[in-house]
Amino acid sequence: MDGSGPSEPGGQPTQQSGLRDFSTSSQVLADGDVFQGDKIQPETMPERESELGEIHSAIEPAARGENPRNLFIYGKPGQGKTAAVRLKREQFSQFADREDLDVTITYIECNSANKSYHVLTTALKKLKELNNKPRGRTIDNLYSAVFDYMNSHGGTYIYVLDEIDRIKDDDEEDDLNILYKLPRAYSSEDLDDDIGCSVIGISNDRRFKSNLSPRIKDALYDTEVDFVPYTREDLRTILYRRAAKGLNDTEVIYEDGETAGLRSSVISESVIEACAESAERERGSARQAIDLLGQAATIAHDERDDEVSISHVKNAQQEVNKNYIKNMLNDHTSDDLLALCGVLYLESRAKTPARTNQIHEHYTTYAESVGDIPLVQRRMRDRLQDLSLTGVINMVKVVGGQRGGARWEVELAIPLDETVDILLNDDSYAEHYERIAEEIASEL
Repeated sequence: MDGSGPSEPGGQPTQQSGLRDFSTSSQVLADGDVFQGDKIQPETMPERESELGEIHSAIEPAARGENPRNLFIYGKPGQGKTAAVRLKREQFSQFADREDLDVTITYIECNSANKSYHVLTTALKKLKELNNKPRGRTIDNLYSAVFDYMNSHGGTYIYVLDEIDRIKDDDEEDDLNILYKLPRAYSSEDLDDDIGCSVIGISNDRRFKSNLSPRIKDALYDTEVDFVPYTREDLRTILYRRAAKGLNDTEVIYEDGETAGLRSSVISESVIEACAESAERERGSARQAIDLLGQAATIAHDERDDEVSISHVKNAQQEVNKNYIKNMLNDHTSDDLLALCGVLYLESRAKTPARTNQIHEHYTTYAESVGDIPLVQRRMRDRLQDLSLTGVINMVKVVGGQRGGARWEVELAIPLDETVDILLNDDSYAEHYERIAEEIASEL
């Protein structure tokens, strides 16, 4: 035997699935990259027409030589916040080039630049087009370098701070905090009178504003825009456009400028509807809807089917949910996840909604079991609120009871089995949480 497998009549070996020939084409996929979520910038966002209008109004003064307004954008993950800002940034940049306007829009990801110092070094690197960020400077020197650049080059500067809530300075002094210093630079002595400057902040955290000092609030908040979760209809039309770009023989049907349906030989509207319905249940995330459609199309391609079916969507759902949960967990600290384990334990025993004191009891046990120092109950409750903001748990404040006080009730908002499975088997978590997950899983 040479390992080539059994032969078909005529002496030709059968093609095992792992040894099938490579192909430069697909019966289903025209461009799989279209389903890579944030990697593809949408050209239009009709579902966010109102929000785009508010962003437009905030930056439009720069087109008239006036100072743009500071803008703060809220919304859960997957609601198009960053995509909307990038779309308006691209539109304005093209307009500025045509009109020979001197406007610079600088995008900074605060997940990796999470202190005022790091925001400034990133800004300098981008403004001066340096190969590396400046090092070894004081924060005062960095502010001077940024403002000197702006004064010497002239024009208007708009700084987009994505995930602005990640900025956590050790020094609480407002005067050196980027959230105070940059938004008010236009009205301070740091910039010449003819230099414009504003900030667009993007955040998933609705508590962020309440935690700021009054001075920073006054400096930062001119206009606020709330990106509410997409509806099922929104998600359906978003998926129509992605399908038309990413699948073979597929196009959107328009009537009087409005989306009316989809024409395709490889996917039906009912399959799109199934993806939209699933994503709507999972917090209305366009990112998750697009990922689900892409995974289903990939399964159809791998199975050599000539169209995407509901069964492909169902098969894709588990993997998408697992990836989505992992991405949510990746954003959290060890204390967050240990608090989550307390919720998971009570959820597995059908003891939710649970009070924070009940969760704290199990959290303390788990923290000590991995050699961590447990947080006091109030601090652990802050960790639960962080989990609530990203949709991992639901937290409800209940007022009343025998003593007339208020209490928090908590329950899991994501699938229990899949979450425990990730903590138990995923290499990123198993080393730290495997024993805890085994205890929780014993009742599943």
